[in-house]
Amino acid sequence: MRPVVVGTAGHIDHGKTALVRRLTGIDTDRLKEEKERGISIDLGFAHVALPSGRRIAIVDVPGHERFVKNMLAGATGVDLVLLVVAADEGVKPQTREHLAIVDILRVTRGVVALTKTDLVPPERIRSATAEVRELLKGTALSGMPIIPVSSTTGDGIPELLEALDRAASGTEGRAASGAARLPVDRVFSIEGIGTVVTGTLWSGAIRPGDALVLLPSDRAVRARQVEVHDQAVDAALAGNRTAVAIHGVSRDEVARGEWLLTPGRFHVTRMLDVRLDHIGAAESPLPDRARVRVHLGASETLARVVLYESDTLAPGASAFAQLRLEGAVVAVPGDRLVLRSYSPSVTIGGATVIDSNPARRSRLDREAKARLETLETGPLAARLLLLVGESGFQGLRAEAAALRLGADPEDVIAAAATASDLVRARDGRFLTLREWGKALDRVVGAVREYGAEHKLRHGIPKGELKSQLQRELDGPVFDEALETVLREGRLRASGDRVSLPEAGPSLTEEESRALERVEQRLGASGFQVPELKEVLKDLPPGVKPGEVVRHLLEAGRAVKVTSDLLYPTNLWAEIETRVRAHFARRPALTMSEFKELLQVSRKYAVPILEQLDRSGLTRREGDVRSPGPRSRQ
Repeated sequence: MRPVVVGTAGHIDHGKTALVRRLTGIDTDRLKEEKERGISIDLGFAHVALPSGRRIAIVDVPGHERFVKNMLAGATGVDLVLLVVAADEGVKPQTREHLAIVDILRVTRGVVALTKTDLVPPERIRSATAEVRELLKGTALSGMPIIPVSSTTGDGIPELLEALDRAASGTEGRAASGAARLPVDRVFSIEGIGTVVTGTLWSGAIRPGDALVLLPSDRAVRARQVEVHDQAVDAALAGNRTAVAIHGVSRDEVARGEWLLTPGRFHVTRMLDVRLDHIGAAESPLPDRARVRVHLGASETLARVVLYESDTLAPGASAFAQLRLEGAVVAVPGDRLVLRSYSPSVTIGGATVIDSNPARRSRLDREAKARLETLETGPLAARLLLLVGESGFQGLRAEAAALRLGADPEDVIAAAATASDLVRARDGRFLTLREWGKALDRVVGAVREYGAEHKLRHGIPKGELKSQLQRELDGPVFDEALETVLREGRLRASGDRVSLPEAGPSLTEEESRALERVEQRLGASGFQVPELKEVLKDLPPGVKPGEVVRHLLEAGRAVKVTSDLLYPTNLWAEIETRVRAHFARRPALTMSEFKELLQVSRKYAVPILEQLDRSGLTRREGDVRSPGPRSRQ
């Protein structure tokens, strides 16, 4: 049997608390002030087993108009309503407001308890029943059973329990899979246990030992103990009224309105795009920029309503709007909100969250309206495609998409598999086919641009290409895009360099002649080559010295010893040949022997030997060199 939470509703003094006490044996008025004044001020909680054996939780709410805020903290999350109307008084103002709130929250199942029947004659019971039936017309609760009861005598109580049992059996329940999400509606501490929070678990499960987070305060906590119906359990499941003892915060650091959540699966926001419904019973149109009270979960937050398509919203009308909140909330697409006017506090409408991370705007153009329509009513695959398309080259991982869409990551992955316009990168992120194609084109384009600018070079180093594109393509996307275009033959790799397949150094006649002259001058003086700056100073004006040097090195036509010593490849090969020949005769090479070997001064001998050390042909041991690992190759 799925867990079911029943919420009471009704006017003050219509007997909600007395009825709950009669049904469950639990007095939900726990505060001293409630006992003294004889009215409910805050939420009360009870539970009872129904005739079928199903155990339900009951949230008893205050009926006074001053405590509607408290009523709302308990009403969000209930599965069915127990609407209480006193037979002697009939329908009253808070009966209507509570019913409007239940209707806004889309609670579609429930039972009416017509209380205090022991105080009125049968004809009054009949007229009160007709009055309630008329009240329910046009609401989601139209036609629900009306059970006359007396909490004093017990008359009708068995019939009420049977009616609740039938209503509970038809509830859909909540998904026990996915991330845990519990709106905190009560906080207290117990000696020896610590801080305890309670609420109706909206989704997922909570187990002792679970790592959790409190948002919006962003405090990491751990569940120490979990209770359902005053009994310790191994797991509280979605739909359970749940008490969780948490470690990591003191009682004073937690307040009603926080959310106890699975870490990393939810985010806070101060702006929401919504479908706003202005109730038909409202006294006047809702103006653009109206200041309202927004109730979500157990929280209340002030906000400005930005009407996207008009300056006012008539009673009974519905429209897209943006809520600009004065405090942070934790909202997921599909969440239902209750809106009350700022002053006086009267329920004026409801809203459904469409986008919990919208752009700030004041009006909708055609494209923005179509976007909201897709996010509101489109299938999951279409909504995913829209958000992935907006993410560009960066793409969107399943976890991030799930957070934005109010879905489980597993459902997002399944939906993506049905969308032919989506690709999934190796690291798990989704991109549209169009954006993936643009990413591939961007890599190829960057290589082409580099080649056009540096015609003497043998392509661009991979690291330089990655660094150049890092603001557009982050690491994993770049790596996979580069591998793809190489595999497809759109680019080619040579060592650590990447170039177009047909590309190579492109030298003008002037550049070719300049390179030949540089090589000739470098090799004209034997092993004591002239300093590079002297060789390059006579280059023609149109030839860039840096490009000439880079080309010689990349083409393998020269070896760089220092920033100012460059050896033609054939000359360097002769140096290595002489060193190998020396080691064939003797096991060590001194500085004086090396200078004699090449007929060079110390000015040249030192940097040449250091380069030979770096290349592995020699190994320095004190003041002498011995054969390095490459000497055996």
